[in-house]
Amino acid sequence: MKILNILVADDDEQNQALLKLILENLGHHLQSAWNGLEAVSAVKTGKFDLVFMDVQMPEMDGLEAIKQIRRWEKNKTHTPIALLTASLPADQIEEYKKAGADTYILKPFSLTRISVLVNMIGLEVDGALPGESHHQDESSIEELPILDMQNSLPRFNNDKQFYLGNLNEFVQSLPTRLEKMDCALKIRNWSDLSIYAHNLKGVAANFGAKKMHMMASRLEISSHQEKVRLTGKTYRELIQNIDQFVDTANEILEREKSTISG
Repeated sequence: MKILNILVADDDEQNQALLKLILENLGHHLQSAWNGLEAVSAVKTGKFDLVFMDVQMPEMDGLEAIKQIRRWEKNKTHTPIALLTASLPADQIEEYKKAGADTYILKPFSLTRISVLVNMIGLEVDGALPGESHHQDESSIEELPILDMQNSLPRFNNDKQFYLGNLNEFVQSLPTRLEKMDCALKIRNWSDLSIYAHNLKGVAANFGAKKMHMMASRLEISSHQEKVRLTGKTYRELIQNIDQFVDTANEILEREKSTISG
């Protein structure tokens, strides 16, 4: 199997770090783009065997980036593009496929799913790239854990120290994430608030913050629908959950630090 040159277009540092670990451990080369404009520019100036394209990014979103890449290729070449998304309704999946996306990968990232995808491309297997089913967690939000580290470690190649380091960075990023959401809510910028909630939802799921993932998902939907009272209520509940998450995460970080030093 050949070594692939892969472009990852995602504006979130935690997602970039996780994909870097997965892809480089599989032996492939990785280049990062932080928005759709950078992704289009990278494809035009470089040669990539695969592009992972986040759906929602600043400057230019994933849909427009895919359209511009396909127009530039003019059917003379075809770079495989896999969407990265925390959720994508069926009608939007069809919209992205018509734009030129080949497949999609749901957040939280699955090591097995990514391995199958890059192996198919590395082995030059003919045929459509495999799809991914939408699995909805039927658990009530009250039953979901604040932080499930053990079941999240496989996404980090079972590297606990890498997980903990990124968990700490995620905790440190939360005040800035909340500040952006708070500003968007105050001026009723529903589009930005929906994007911020969507990004938080995906990253939270990677770390096993299942309750935060679900609450951010609800905030994304209510803000997208511009439901003022429901959005405000959901946002306040999300803040309470984040406070609980930070306490839980810091307890784990301190415990693991003591274990190592001991």
